[in-house]
Amino acid sequence: MRFWTKVRRLFTRMRGWQIVFSSVTMMSMMLMIIGAMLIVGGALALWRFASLHAKGTPVIARRLPAGDGSHWRHGVMVYSESTLKMYKLRSLRPGCDAEFARHDVTIVDRRNPTDIEAGFFAPGLRVVRIKSGKNTEWEFAVDSSSDTALVAWVESKPSSRQTREFPTDIERRFRSAYNRGRGSQY
Repeated sequence: MRFWTKVRRLFTRMRGWQIVFSSVTMMSMMLMIIGAMLIVGGALALWRFASLHAKGTPVIARRLPAGDGSHWRHGVMVYSESTLKMYKLRSLRPGCDAEFARHDVTIVDRRNPTDIEAGFFAPGLRVVRIKSGKNTEWEFAVDSSSDTALVAWVESKPSSRQTREFPTDIERRFRSAYNRGRGSQY
C-alpha cells in the first residue's frame, strides 16, 4: 500500500480527523505550498535584481555563437582584481552566471549593432566581442564609459610572471616539493 493511504486510514479511524485528510483539504494544502514556493522564488528574484542593479556596470550580453539579434540578456558586470563576473538579472542562480579570468580575456573586436539589435538596444551602445581562455566568445553591448572600463581592465593586467605569490602559496609549493623528494628516497 502507498504510504499516504496508510496514513489516511490511520487518521480516518480517529474521530474528527476525517476533515483534515479530505481531498479538498489536500488540494488546498498543495496550492498553499505552491503559492509559498512562488512567493519565495519571487522574493529571491527581486532581491537579486535589487542587489545587483547598483553593484556593477550594466551590460547586455550573449554567448557566441548566436543568431542575429538573439540570446541577448540584461546583466551586470562586476570587476575584481583577477576576475570579471557577469550576473544575468533574470537568473535565479545564487552565484555569477559567467566568470572570466583576467589573464585569459582578450578583446577581439568592436562593432555597431545590427539593424535588428538596434531595435531593442538603447542608442549609443556598441558591441564588444571578447574571447576567454576556454575558447568561448561573448559579446557585450556597452556604452562608451563601460567600453573604456573593460578595455582598461583588460589592458592593465599584470604579466603572469609579475604576479606576486602569497607566502602561504610559496610554503605550500615548498612543502609539496619537499614531500615528493622524501617519498622518492624510501
